[in-house]
Amino acid sequence: MLVGASVVVIVLGTFKMAMTLLDIGSAPPMPAMEDQAPAPSSADTGAAPAMPAPAAPSMTSPTPIGKQSNNTAAPNTLDSAQLAIPQTAAAPIGPGEITGAIPAPPSIPANGKPGLVQVPPTERLPEGIAGPVLRAAVMKGDPAAAYEIGTRFAEGKGVPVNLDEAAKWYDRAAQAGVVPAVFRLGTFYEKGLSVMKDTDIARRYYLQAAERGNAKAMHNLAVLDADGGGKGANYKDAAQWFRKAADRGVADSQFNLGILYARGIGVEQNLAESFKWFSLAAAQGDADSARKRDDIAKRLDAQSLAAAKLAIQTFTAEPQPDAAVNAAAPTGGWDSAPTQAGTAKPAAKPVSTKRAAAAVR
Repeated sequence: MLVGASVVVIVLGTFKMAMTLLDIGSAPPMPAMEDQAPAPSSADTGAAPAMPAPAAPSMTSPTPIGKQSNNTAAPNTLDSAQLAIPQTAAAPIGPGEITGAIPAPPSIPANGKPGLVQVPPTERLPEGIAGPVLRAAVMKGDPAAAYEIGTRFAEGKGVPVNLDEAAKWYDRAAQAGVVPAVFRLGTFYEKGLSVMKDTDIARRYYLQAAERGNAKAMHNLAVLDADGGGKGANYKDAAQWFRKAADRGVADSQFNLGILYARGIGVEQNLAESFKWFSLAAAQGDADSARKRDDIAKRLDAQSLAAAKLAIQTFTAEPQPDAAVNAAAPTGGWDSAPTQAGTAKPAAKPVSTKRAAAAVR
């Protein structure tokens, strides 16, 4: 019996030592389980997590914005752009995808007049992208000509689309103070076209263009504010920029402003104002705005509805400065035939000279 008991004690001792050795190998997972323990505990008690709270928007509402940035690679196609944002409760605005490698936004001259573009003498343009007038202007440093070259690379006019070259020429024009080029670079950074996506840089470009009167830059600024870029939506600032762009006739901003007023997000709820902005956007052909306008009308009393309709009738869009949306081009366009050096204006008196000049023409 004693021998049997001794054997049992030895076996148990050996088993305990083995378990101790096994525990050493299994020890690391234990702290991980302990780290996870507070999460279920917090959820069980209904307590809100500490971290998400600061990141949450100060004003929340499912899908408050329905129209996103006016962004395309080709600037000449923007005027009719109305891009719907994916409607999801978690992400009211689809974040842009961009980051950048172009220098920081330029300082636009105080007088608004663009300076000269610095074009390296070794620069060579593709054969089909420009005629003699545009080529000569580019090599002389004409900022509007640089913008035109950027646009042709972006649109594939005369050459295959090349966003790297487009970004390079837009940057040159922007550094000289061409406002449409500043706006265009903002879209490149917001969407990551040729450059790394960087919404902070995009915002600085948009802000400069908006301050010079570019309405689409105002709209895109509002979209960035409403999106928040992971920092939390700022609907108050978004509403202010949407209002500036809406006042200048941007239908997408009018639509978004209608939503903000309908829900009281970033502004005090005002159904009459909501009806007004939906109506103005609908007048530009936006079907979503027309439906929402009709829904809001059912919720307005007769007096408020009449006042809103009067405001619509008296609305006039504020004009944008021409330099904010266009780059100057020569009479006849960049592809017109160059003026011949020997065709100076004839003298006014001799009839034969006039006829000769007419014959030449």
